[in-house]
Parts: sequence; structure tokens; C-alpha cells
Amino acid sequence: MSQLRRTTQITQKDIGEYKMDRQNNTIKAPTKTRLPKLAHIDQLIVDGQPRFGVFAEVEQINYLDYHSHLISQKAVSQRRKQFKANQFAFVQIVQPPYRICMAIATIKLASTVFAYIYNEHTGEFEVVEALQPLTHNSEFSGDHRQGRMSLKQGKLSLVLQFSESGVQLDLVSKQFAVSAQLGRSDQPLAVCSPSGRRGWSFTQKEPLTVIGGTLTFFADSKHYPKLADTDSDNKADNRVDNKLSGDKVQTGLSHSLPLKPHALVNLDWTLGFMRHETNWFWSCITTELPDGRTFMLNLSMGVNETGVSENACWIDGQIYYLPPVLFSRQSDLTGGKQPKCGTSPDEPRACAWQVSHLNLGWSDVEIELSFTPISVYKKMDNYGVIASVFEQWIGTYCGHIKLSAAQGGHVVALDNVMGLAEDHFAKW
Repeated sequence: MSQLRRTTQITQKDIGEYKMDRQNNTIKAPTKTRLPKLAHIDQLIVDGQPRFGVFAEVEQINYLDYHSHLISQKAVSQRRKQFKANQFAFVQIVQPPYRICMAIATIKLASTVFAYIYNEHTGEFEVVEALQPLTHNSEFSGDHRQGRMSLKQGKLSLVLQFSESGVQLDLVSKQFAVSAQLGRSDQPLAVCSPSGRRGWSFTQKEPLTVIGGTLTFFADSKHYPKLADTDSDNKADNRVDNKLSGDKVQTGLSHSLPLKPHALVNLDWTLGFMRHETNWFWSCITTELPDGRTFMLNLSMGVNETGVSENACWIDGQIYYLPPVLFSRQSDLTGGKQPKCGTSPDEPRACAWQVSHLNLGWSDVEIELSFTPISVYKKMDNYGVIASVFEQWIGTYCGHIKLSAAQGGHVVALDNVMGLAEDHFAKW
């Protein structure tokens, strides 16, 4: 009996995508990435309840349509729901040697904003921050696609304006200012999960692209004299008037740098009715790999769990979903000292963190990372009813992430790649 053989026609155009198995002298077709078919939904709240899961996109976070009840089973009023909803946004811009991080948040009893700039070459670390009661001089309206978040206190102000196509960011302080027009990703990570008996939390993470903008240092900034001394193209100081919402906020010597199109940006937008006591660990990397591909990583332990995961990475904008991970952070303080903003890992001593995949046999993804802290933004508040212990570290990651065969089997090796790691406890 003759043996039939199936042959595959491969064109010259396709040949570069195929691999030669030299042992058997055959050609293997490439492993194709199989993306999950996730739902694209118009509204998060349907028939009074949130939809839980991971989504391709959520158009509107209509949280006031949520039918929430007290222990007495009485319906919660609209005003109370609005008051109980926590909301925050975080943006990171990486344009070497500068790493610019900023956040705005409200728990309605208090609202806060912080921003810091870290120079990877010099180690200079500069922080501006504000905390004020309730939502005084602030605005939290709309959502992640059509909304506005702003806070102003003295000479510090931050405005984030969200639209379907982009994010307009304007930060002004006595030390530095950032104005940026940012384009949105077509593959965000959108996750909603239960929180406690009646609560829930929604978060959207995504890489952004720089359309235009400037980074400005004023004479009071730690970074300003180094720029004036070392930047041969911009030795002359400029006297400028910076305006935000029609208010003159800064006049004097300044030094501006354009934000470049290849600068890397990531966004974290979150809203929800979280547990009275909430804690999480978070890992974030936004970098360019040695082969030129862009890479963004988001890993978390806490808040968004209960069967869903907000873990994912992006390679050149392509999203890959990742399994749950475990964070391990050893006691890293000696002598009862507390870390201060911008401190090095030597004073106080900081131990490496470990981040590993939770191997339950159903996923062949491997995540093995070690994080070594360098500098920290730390803020502690305790007002009895509300309290917070917040640490966001800048440091270096080593290790690897191996995607599943269905995801193409990509292996991302990280060798002293700079990123963020966060440890946060809140009582709100």
C-alpha cells in the first residue's frame, strides 16, 4: 500500500516565519499566538450589578447605577455611593535618564497628589506632594474614557483629562512641570473583580504613546543646575510664565526638554468600592528590550483577584495575559528606622523582593523575578478612621518571563532592568 504524505505549500514570503528542523530535514510551521476572545462591553454595571472578569474594553464605568445595600438591606443612596467610591490614577513617563511618576487619588474623606522625578544617571530623587481634606479644590468626574481628575494646592496642581483617543496631562509645581499629550492603546487590560461581600473594584492598565509635550525644570529643582551645566544644547536659561487653567503659577528661570515620541508611558486607572482595610503588592516595568522591542509588565497580588487576574505584559503593544503571582518581601528595615523618600538601599538596608508565578499545573507560563530596591517614595498617614502606609520603590529587576506555547513561547530575560515595586496598606 502506498503511503500518502501531506505537503504544505510555503511561499517565499512565508519562508522567513518557518523554522527548519535539521535533524528530520523538515520545515515546521511557526507557533501562532492564540489570543483569548474577550468581551467588549458598553457599560460595567448591568441590571444594578457589575460584570466581573477580564475584558477587551469597557466603554463606561457607570458606578452610580450599582445597586448596593447595607447590612439592613436598605438601598444605598446615590450620594453615599458617590462618597464611598475610591478612585485613583497613576502615570509613569520614562525618558532616560528621567523617570517621572505621578498619581492622584481620592477616598472622599481626603484627596492627594504626588509626583517625583528620578535621574537614573545621578540618582537624584525629587518629590512634590499634597494632601487635603475631602475633595477641596479637586475634581473627580466621568471615567477612564470620558473624565477629568484634578487637584490643586498652592503651587502644586495636577490635571488628567481622559478621552477615548488620549490623555492630556498637566502637572505644575515649584520645582518642575510636565505637559503631555498621550495616545491610548488599542489593547488595554480591563479587569473587574469582587471585593468583600458587596464591593467591587475595576482597573484599567495600558501603555500610552507620546504625541507631544515638555518636561520643565525650574531653578528650585534638584535637576535644574545639572541640566544647566551639562546640556550643551540648552545652556541658556529661559524666563517663562507657565499657566494652568488661566492661573499664573510659576515665573522665573526654567529649562525645558521635549518629550520624545519614543518615551515610554503607562497608565493605571482604578475605581471601586474596596474593603475597609485593603492591601496590595504591585510590580511595574516599562522599558525597551535589548532587541529594540518595547516591554511593559503589570503584576499584582491583592484587590483584583477572586478568580481573575490583573497580570499581563505587553510586547510592542501586544498584550499577553499572565497567571497569578506571589510576592515575597523579607523584613528590610534595621534598627527600627523608616525609609525616607529617595533613600538608597544601604540606609536603611533593603532586601530583594521575589515575584514568582503560582504553579498549579494549568499554565505553562513561568515568572521568576527578583527586585532590588534603590530609592523609595514613602508616605504614612494615620488619622484613626483612615490610615495609609504607602511605599513605591524604584529598583532593578532580574529574572525571566516565559510565555505559554499558545502565546508564542516568547521568553523575556531581564538583567538589571529598572522598574517599580509597590507595597500599600490602606484603611478607608
